[in-house]
Amino acid sequence: MNVRYSLNATAELSEIFSYIARENPAAARTVVERVEQVVARLALFPGSARLSDVAGVRVAPLVRFPYSIYYKVDAGELLILHIRHGARRPPAFHEQPQPFVL
Repeated sequence: MNVRYSLNATAELSEIFSYIARENPAAARTVVERVEQVVARLALFPGSARLSDVAGVRVAPLVRFPYSIYYKVDAGELLILHIRHGARRPPAFHEQPQPFVL
């Protein structure tokens, strides 16, 4: 299944990496690698994560790390909407579609 990241998800992943890399660049790379592993698994098994409170949006935990990946499947594509720390409020979803990048 093709995977695309929203601009929000791309920015959030960059922020996560930058924040962790200030103290530990190797750990920052490990977290990003784990995100990529989970996204690859979701591309194979898109229905494997739990449903969120928002219709059509699922949430996959980043096991071993305090982050969650919010995504949906649309027209045969896995759309990564947000990557958030568990201590933060869940993201606000808007009716307008967010731009996506490859």
